[in-house]
Amino acid sequence: MFTLYKVMISMLHDNIIEYLERLALLKFSDEEREKLRKEVEKIIELFNALLKVEGLDNVEPLYHVIELELPLRDDEPLHHLDMEHEMLKDNAILENGYVKAPKTVG
Repeated sequence: MFTLYKVMISMLHDNIIEYLERLALLKFSDEEREKLRKEVEKIIELFNALLKVEGLDNVEPLYHVIELELPLRDDEPLHHLDMEHEMLKDNAILENGYVKAPKTVG
């Protein structure tokens, strides 16, 4: 991780901003570049602070801050399927028995 930090610091001189522009397929104005450069510097400073923390190798990763065990209900088969879309008849557009949704692909 320390090598990543070194690489990021060396790229900070406008190269990282150009890299981010190519990566995100964006073009930043000079003001946006300066703002982004400052934000990236802050992020790298935070990673630098994390690198200074000792003993992290001895800590197990957390999947959740609080150990939770959620009760699960038993699966029960449904004896009635809503083939006529009774639940949706007031709130959806039905066409030939199908729910019509807006087009999502250009």
